[in-house]
Amino acid sequence: MPELNYIPSAPKEHILHSEIYEVKSNYQNEELMNLYKRLKGNVIDINKSSIAKSVQGTEQDFLALMGRAKRYLNEYLQDLDEEVKKTLLDMFQSAVFGYYILTPLIDAEDVSDIKVLAWNHIVCKSNGNRYKTNLSFISEQDYNDWYNRLRRIHRIKGDIHNAATYCTDRKTTDAFYMRIDWQDRKLVSSDAYNIHIRKIPTDKYSWEYLKQARMVNDEMIEYFRDRIVNGYAFLVSGQGGSGKTSLLNKLLDWIPYNQSVLVSQESDELYSEGHPQMQFEHTMTLSHGEEKAEYSLEDELRLGLLQDIDNFVIGEIKGAEALYVFTTALNTGARFLGTIHSNDAVSSVTRLAQCARYKSDYPMETLEEMISSIPFVLIHMDHFSVKEILEIKDFDYDLKRLNFNIVYKKSN
Repeated sequence: MPELNYIPSAPKEHILHSEIYEVKSNYQNEELMNLYKRLKGNVIDINKSSIAKSVQGTEQDFLALMGRAKRYLNEYLQDLDEEVKKTLLDMFQSAVFGYYILTPLIDAEDVSDIKVLAWNHIVCKSNGNRYKTNLSFISEQDYNDWYNRLRRIHRIKGDIHNAATYCTDRKTTDAFYMRIDWQDRKLVSSDAYNIHIRKIPTDKYSWEYLKQARMVNDEMIEYFRDRIVNGYAFLVSGQGGSGKTSLLNKLLDWIPYNQSVLVSQESDELYSEGHPQMQFEHTMTLSHGEEKAEYSLEDELRLGLLQDIDNFVIGEIKGAEALYVFTTALNTGARFLGTIHSNDAVSSVTRLAQCARYKSDYPMETLEEMISSIPFVLIHMDHFSVKEILEIKDFDYDLKRLNFNIVYKKSN
């Protein structure tokens, strides 16, 4: 057999095991769980229609259900210590009206993402690293029942139009907004409901925190401030959960207060802690009977061009809305800031141009030439850390490509 003709890559650790993110929870206490299962079986499992009504009902419905649970404890488990009864009621309330098994991950400050891939397969991301967790629902049915209760709480209809959808939870905790992505089991090869929760801090990470997390250093922070004040556009790239939104959120607050800003996004992840001229819009679908009207990022950007806007911000560029970055915002004197998925800083521009071509016939070279007309910073993120910073230098008309200045490149 002939030998393979290739040059081996640089040595790299081949990780074929998953670290465990350990959390403590009352649901892992065997004695408490035996008692909770009795409460669950006699109040939740035999009253599913009543539970369904309660989670979307009034405060009186909530109090009535909690009263039913309390009466069961007092009648059938009256010998229990009052503190244990209170703990069981808290577990009951969280299971019916809250995040149940996931609560310790919701409360953990270092956890940014939570995924349930099956009733006994829960993973998370903490400080940019991925883990399996030691958490599990009681059974597949227990998980399915909770999943559907949570959908009802968030008014997600169980029709074909919402088999894959998302919503934002701004009420459960003061510390985080939560974007929840839902996938019906019909769409999942393993026949299990999938849910992904992205946590966005209601108070932005401080620069000090981001330095301690090794996302940035003092020199980078001063560089970002200089470029923001001097009108540079910013495109922050990386994979999902790499820290793009966290960094862009901090940069927004540095936009001078005498400039107007339009922020367009699919879910409310970007926000300001005080900028007086910043307006926020999100995409949505409105329904009235059989009629539906969708308002996209494109619609918001198009309307924004009729307004007095100095800075256009796109939460995440994924489609034809990118065309407005080239043909409108960049050619009307406005500045652009946004995020995009890509493998490195250079390819983020290529990706931006590809998205613009979803709705245009401009050649790639023409789009890249357009973007070279303004000062532009490209930041690439990886594992909650800045990996690259480039600036667009100019467009080489002979080679028909952009030239870049390397501001920073992280060593491996």
